[in-house]
Amino acid sequence: MIFHYLIRGIILSGFAFLIVYLTKSDQLGLYIAPRMETYVKLSAVGLYAAAVYQFYLVFRTWSGSHVEPDCDCDHTPSPSIMKNTMIYGLFLLPLCLGFLLPNTVMGSTLAAKKGMSLNGSVNITRPAAGNTSGADQAAQISETPAGAGIYNGGSTPQSADEMFPSDVYTESYAAYAKKLYAQDSIEVTEKQFIETLTTLDLYRQPFLGKQVVLSGFVYREPEMSSSQFALSRFAMNCCSADALPYGLMVSYMQAEKYKDDAWLKITGTLELTQYNGNPVLQIKASGLENIPAPDSPYVYPDYDFGFDS
Repeated sequence: MIFHYLIRGIILSGFAFLIVYLTKSDQLGLYIAPRMETYVKLSAVGLYAAAVYQFYLVFRTWSGSHVEPDCDCDHTPSPSIMKNTMIYGLFLLPLCLGFLLPNTVMGSTLAAKKGMSLNGSVNITRPAAGNTSGADQAAQISETPAGAGIYNGGSTPQSADEMFPSDVYTESYAAYAKKLYAQDSIEVTEKQFIETLTTLDLYRQPFLGKQVVLSGFVYREPEMSSSQFALSRFAMNCCSADALPYGLMVSYMQAEKYKDDAWLKITGTLELTQYNGNPVLQIKASGLENIPAPDSPYVYPDYDFGFDS
């Protein structure tokens, strides 16, 4: 039993040390969202306590003072070396990988595997109704005559409510769209990166021709032309496992000079294009600037969206 108590203590303390190491090196944010960091740090305390108890059992068993509880259950580990190796290996392998592998930022390689989202309106969640998907319903809103442009029939200016129709699921986006539309230049900030792209995609037509400023990393797919790439950010809700890439298509004549995963700040005007048979928003770039990767390369949902005045 001494061996089992010892290996359990090592594994528990190893995970606690890993959390402390990632925290001290400011790399914990590469794996979990900021709202989860406090809970993960507190878990390190629990892991330490559990490890200390296992080492205490090592001492008690070695000194002969440890007595197994008197019950009908069997606490004796399996005598099979193969079975024990497999069980402890399930914990030791990820622990070793956590210490030995470099902590890198997710980029275009992972984006290709997860699939780039160029239609932000798919983020809008609606209860299932017949065979109509959330994306289809969002498209219906953005393509209604009221949302087709600044003028209705080519002569009468539309009101903001007509340009940005909404239902109970899109009220917050409609209100945000009105604020964005009033701006001469729309800067897609980190704080509301997902919400801004969702709003622009949901109400495409009124924003066509608007100037947009966007920062992110370069991502390409084989179907893109030599003058196209996507400018993207990974959006993380809870941890790196649920991170998904979101971005906008970029059109630029000299796009080939920018390598994959290069970080850029782009200024341009919004236009509508076709990609893989679907209409998507595209930035016709007028200015590109190389920038360093930000300290926090990921973006997160703004949980105050729709509640702020």
